[in-house]
Amino acid sequence: MDVRYAASFVVPLVATLFLAPVAGRLARRWGILDHPSDHKFHREATPYLGGLAVAAGLVLVGAFAAGASGQVLTILLCAIAMSFMGFVDDWRTVGPRVKLAVETGAGVALWTVGVRAGLFGVPALDLLVTVAWVIVVTNAFNIVDNMDGVASGIGAIAAMWFFALAAQRGDYLVGSLALAVAGASLGFLRHNYPPARIFLGDAGSLLIGFLLAALALKLDLVGESGVIRSAVPVLILAVPLFDLVLVVISRTRGGRPIYVGGTDHSAHRMASLGWTHQRVATMLYGAAALFGACAVAIARLSDRTATDVVVVCAVVLTGGLVLLLGLERGAATEEATIDLATNAQEETVVMPDVDAAMLVTDRMGSAQPP
Repeated sequence: MDVRYAASFVVPLVATLFLAPVAGRLARRWGILDHPSDHKFHREATPYLGGLAVAAGLVLVGAFAAGASGQVLTILLCAIAMSFMGFVDDWRTVGPRVKLAVETGAGVALWTVGVRAGLFGVPALDLLVTVAWVIVVTNAFNIVDNMDGVASGIGAIAAMWFFALAAQRGDYLVGSLALAVAGASLGFLRHNYPPARIFLGDAGSLLIGFLLAALALKLDLVGESGVIRSAVPVLILAVPLFDLVLVVISRTRGGRPIYVGGTDHSAHRMASLGWTHQRVATMLYGAAALFGACAVAIARLSDRTATDVVVVCAVVLTGGLVLLLGLERGAATEEATIDLATNAQEETVVMPDVDAAMLVTDRMGSAQPP
């Protein structure tokens, strides 16, 4: 198993490390580039298709790790479908309804082969939870991919925590697949860490997000209390889920569509404080590592102690949410103050100009020829 685990990690790591530059060159040749805009931080056109390099590295190990497991094979096929949809979106754009339909289909496929939430024990309810989990986590990871190095680094950290849990329980398939996701993410991070030379694109962020959602479902902590079974995967994926909640609240409050990009993410708000991209990425890595450690810890604690830890984590996350939303209100207030000051200044400057113009007109009008 040590050899198998090592291969599961090293093969996608090396494959992605060397394939990412190739994908970047192809993206430039085909014109699949992310161009600068008002809601983006990069100032030069940057190639997409990093997700294809990640997918290639994962498929190499996935085919080996799947073996005779129909469940792992289904996960891989759904992941490939998700990555392909993301590739089309990077190239030509895919509507939100199509994305939702594909994600729903992937969730149903997982439930059909037994990779499902078992929270209620009622098939209909567990199906709804399974599909909702796939949709939420996949899109949360797609949303958190908004600054250099953030998504790939968080993906690697989350996958390593899933591996830690799987290894404790002797779940070798989940452990191998988790290591493969971690290896591919780290291999890509070499090219995506700020300043990024290539982006994951939807082909990569949807792929990794879906695989992390599937790992949580496949691991399903049978025998644990409902609090632990629910809290462990949520805490491991706390950073992307937090960013999703933040963006939904911000855009809903601002009357903007949720699926339209903007600079209202956690990373953007931290950068508005003057932090460098490297510092923002490091802070988010630290948060992902901290909440992941709490998740692994509560899986080994008594129900009462685990509940206390979950409550503390919930309070911290809620406080962070209020703080970051407060930054947005502060920025809006400052902008309004600047606008008022500007308007007042314009009034004091423009009015004398108008009076002077009127005086000039009067003088010209009175200068009639004799």
